[in-house]
Amino acid sequence: MSRSIAIVDDEPDCVQLFKDILSTNGYNAVGFTDPLLALEHIQENHEEYDLILSDYRMTPIDGCDLAKKIAEVNTSITIIIITAANDVGNNPLQLQVYFKPLIMSKLIEIVRKNIPSV
Repeated sequence: MSRSIAIVDDEPDCVQLFKDILSTNGYNAVGFTDPLLALEHIQENHEEYDLILSDYRMTPIDGCDLAKKIAEVNTSITIIIITAANDVGNNPLQLQVYFKPLIMSKLIEIVRKNIPSV
């Protein structure tokens, strides 16, 4: 059964670009521009997700705080930070961090490395 990838970024263009690239490569991608709505949805549906790709610098919660809250309900979801920020601050979960701009082939490589093939 194919499960989903959640993309969480307060930049709508980034969410759409990542969704388009992932969908074109056979992945079911769901996008969120509001980290609190994303958190609520993922907490309620955590069994549907294999991977979360999140920006770091968002309000009212950042990507690391989002990851901590998701990990409270499901520790098996892989969460990766993709950010333009130079420093991701407190990263107690030792999340994988990749920096923007990200070449789209690198995005697919990251996804393939972290979830089963489609």
